[in-house]
Amino acid sequence: MAKKKARSKAKKSSGRKTGAKKPAKRSAKKAKASKRVMPKRTKTKAAKKKVAARSTASRKATPAKPRSTIASLGIIAKGMAATAVAAITKRISWAKDENDPINLLETDHRRFEQLLKDGEDTTERAIKGRGEVLDTLTSELNVHEALEEQILYPSLRSQAEAHDIVLEGIEEHHVADGIIKELHAVRKDNEKWGAKFKVLKESVEHHIQEEERKMFPIARGTIPREELLALGARMRALKSELEK
Repeated sequence: MAKKKARSKAKKSSGRKTGAKKPAKRSAKKAKASKRVMPKRTKTKAAKKKVAARSTASRKATPAKPRSTIASLGIIAKGMAATAVAAITKRISWAKDENDPINLLETDHRRFEQLLKDGEDTTERAIKGRGEVLDTLTSELNVHEALEEQILYPSLRSQAEAHDIVLEGIEEHHVADGIIKELHAVRKDNEKWGAKFKVLKESVEHHIQEEERKMFPIARGTIPREELLALGARMRALKSELEK
């Protein structure tokens, strides 16, 4: 009897030891599964449009002969005045009757500013919220950049006053795209995510200021009103195509 009891205790003891090891195995599996593996992302229509536009932009384009300083200042002043009038009479952009391309793009800018603020205000606990903000920014910025690079930028690049700022705009888009790609690869509860998102916010806000203070006034000052509205109509059509 004593031997049987000893064997029984040995089995129980062995079972407890084996059982103690099992949670460790499950924990290891769980830890391995928790490592985020980003799925392969297929290029969206907007991303493909941007690639095509940047390929075209990389070729040398000869800007128009530089105007005199007085003439350039006159064009910018004219554009600023037109911008002020547009701000007063502006309706809800992307409405069916809105074809002013500057109004349409500035509406997107206000949208991005809000999304960037929302993302910056999140904490490391807001994993779902951060993911939603980043996904929305990714898709909407893709479309917005495609509209600018396919339609507005080419119409301005030949203008002496806008040539350099258009090239800078394309590069700033490229920088924002790179930061966004990095953000998708970082866990939302990692402290690096917040730091990277702040850099994205500062980069996009700087780009918005450059466009609204310099590029857009030049567009209004150099492109006839009818041509501007035609660009806006093309933007609406492309936006509709890309969002299908």
